[in-house]
Amino acid sequence: MKKIHSLLLSAIFSIAIFSSAAHAAVITFDDLPATEADAIHNGYHGFNWGADFMTSVAYINKNTLPGTGFASGVVSGDYAAFNNFATTSTISSNLFDFNGAYLTAAWNEGLLIEVTGFLDNLALFTTTVTVSTQQAQWFDFNFIGINQLSFRSWGGTASNPDEGGEHFVMDNFTYNESTSTQVPESSSLALLLLGAAGILLGRNTKKA
Repeated sequence: MKKIHSLLLSAIFSIAIFSSAAHAAVITFDDLPATEADAIHNGYHGFNWGADFMTSVAYINKNTLPGTGFASGVVSGDYAAFNNFATTSTISSNLFDFNGAYLTAAWNEGLLIEVTGFLDNLALFTTTVTVSTQQAQWFDFNFIGINQLSFRSWGGTASNPDEGGEHFVMDNFTYNESTSTQVPESSSLALLLLGAAGILLGRNTKKA
């Protein structure tokens, strides 16, 4: 009986994970209008890309600034996002899960980026990463059930004495489209499994 119980719990856990993964979406920034660089307008893929002008997120073509992190930070296609004024940038929407993204330093080697996930202005998750100008790095964040992200960058050393700044580049922003639709699906499957468990346990009781 203990073995059956353990197997059912494992199955429920596996199905919950599978349900979340099935809704994963990737924003590559390559479906934005062709340009050298521009701001991302609110509503793009259902997100607000900045609370105001100074916290806005922009996007850039990899050929606009060759030899910098703006070029090496592009993972797919020709475009990636960046913090427009090298200030703390915010991304918000309805409830979502932030799975991860590729991050790169635009100018400063060893740039630090603090990524924070909020739910109704309450910070639930905070992770700080260090990034390079040479290549994009994938980071798993797994911030579950949030409605706002902030990206704060600072520090590092300018790779070129004549150029520097605390900009970072982001590509392949990966998220779960809607956590609100995942819970019922997982719960329904779990209830079916628990019902099956009840039948099995009932049969064992009768046999005893």
